[in-house]
Amino acid sequence: MDTPPSTRPLSLRGWSSVVGAAQSKIVDLLVENAVNVGAVAGMVLLLAGGGHPGRQLLGAVLAVAALVATAWLLRREAARHGSLLTAWAAPRLVLLVAVSAAYLLRRPDEAGWVWVGTGLALLAVLSEPTLKALLAKTEPVAVQLPGVRAVPDPPFSPDLAAVATLAVPAVGGVLAALAAPGWCYLLVALLGTLFPVALGLHAARANLVSKRSAAGVRAALQKYRPAFAVYYGGVQGARYQLGMWLPYLERLDRPFVVITRNAETVPVITELTTAPVLVPRLNSVLGNLDQMVVGSLKAAFYVQGSPANLTFQRYRKLTHVWLNHGDSDKAANFGARHATYDRIFVAGQQGVERYAEHGVNVPRERFALVGRPQIENIEVRDAPLPPGAARTVLYAPTWRGGRPSTDYSSLRLGEQIVAALLRRGATVIFRPHPLSYAEPEDAATIRQIQQQLAREHSPSTPHAWGRQAESDWDIPACINASDALITDVSSVATDYLASGKPLAMVAIRATGEKFREQFPMARVSYLIEKDLSTLETVLDQLYGDDPLAEQRRAYRRHCLGDHLGPRAADEFLRIAGQIVDGRVESQAR
Repeated sequence: MDTPPSTRPLSLRGWSSVVGAAQSKIVDLLVENAVNVGAVAGMVLLLAGGGHPGRQLLGAVLAVAALVATAWLLRREAARHGSLLTAWAAPRLVLLVAVSAAYLLRRPDEAGWVWVGTGLALLAVLSEPTLKALLAKTEPVAVQLPGVRAVPDPPFSPDLAAVATLAVPAVGGVLAALAAPGWCYLLVALLGTLFPVALGLHAARANLVSKRSAAGVRAALQKYRPAFAVYYGGVQGARYQLGMWLPYLERLDRPFVVITRNAETVPVITELTTAPVLVPRLNSVLGNLDQMVVGSLKAAFYVQGSPANLTFQRYRKLTHVWLNHGDSDKAANFGARHATYDRIFVAGQQGVERYAEHGVNVPRERFALVGRPQIENIEVRDAPLPPGAARTVLYAPTWRGGRPSTDYSSLRLGEQIVAALLRRGATVIFRPHPLSYAEPEDAATIRQIQQQLAREHSPSTPHAWGRQAESDWDIPACINASDALITDVSSVATDYLASGKPLAMVAIRATGEKFREQFPMARVSYLIEKDLSTLETVLDQLYGDDPLAEQRRAYRRHCLGDHLGPRAADEFLRIAGQIVDGRVESQAR
């Protein structure tokens, strides 16, 4: 029996992650305190310098250093969390006081102007928590829903309010150094205060619109008559998780809605579909989920395994369908929570077997073998290239996962893998998992690999990376442009099966036969050990006569079903259409 997650001992790597997170918080605290000390010390030296040039210079240097450090901290906060309101408020407050001290030293006769300006700037920083709370209440309830007015967007990014409070001491420091009149500093402070004032006025207006919109959502939905909903409980990954399925759900040609738990995903989702996007408010009578579940709804689809999905699964009159967002041997493809869904869509028989092999008991009638619609644009090329012919190799590592036990990523070995391909004269298509950019260490590795390819790029070896390989081309386009694949435990491997071309997997979670036992896809893939001891041998096989070709074609049907190419979506559209029309009864009631 598996140890429950709450009692399972952490692996060494798990402890490493916990310790790393704790150390990161400690470093943040140390940096913030260092910035505060620098700003205060600068202020004290400026005020108590007694006209001593050395002390005043040191004070000015400390104040400037604190200002630069605070700007860097805000930039890092934006990269981490995307929001600057309330971030690093203490250093900004201390800086404002330090600059005021410098100004008073230079213009002691204009204290009134200086202190009024300082007071306004301090209020602007202190108002940020209130502004953040008000803006949270103006999040949209419904977007693109006919009959419901959209909540207006802020006139500018709310982050500008935080940036403005840093600009005030920056400009104020220059004015103090120039001994400019005090009213100049007051003017700068007034301009900085305009941003939070404008945000506050916007929040008040948007709040009214939001309440009216929420009150009209149910009537608008009853008129719109959606046949099904797509429920999304995640925060990151909407572009590829929803983007993978929305084109096929739209081809059902029935009205539907997307319900997202997190308002920050709305801009991405509205780029992917013209269907209405709803944002339930869990603590509000108006605009909550109950208001959004109208009588015309027959089904709900889920593409991401957030525990929040259970919030919507409690509406038992609907047929709840688990789609997932890829087909692979990852644990996400045989989760025990999937047994709570009425129907589980899998590409082929291998998808059914994964659950049984991992002790997840799901009645066979709950499964629907729908093929893999996303392979419809993948060209089939079963005929091998001549041994030794030039190759274009797609390197597509997955991300490191949400916890150490689900880290299948070979990205940490990516520079060495790509270097080996370049030595062979291969043209490389590099497509990392989009979530890898959220990890600073992985993002740095991605940049290093991209630089590798940029240095070796030429008309004879036109490598593809960055925007070309990750945005301009989708997965099928990358597969069609390549002759072989190197990946790890990833749905890209399953999709690549459709092409008939050879693939290799990097064995991160185990070695040799143990890896093949745990991950069936590895049985028809060439295996690169994590110490890279087999890398050159595998490249010989990819460049050679491809001895696994026949086994791979037999396994393709087991994984992907009967339909390749243009007919790959047929079975999905047929079965999903029956469900959204209410012609298939729920299996879990």
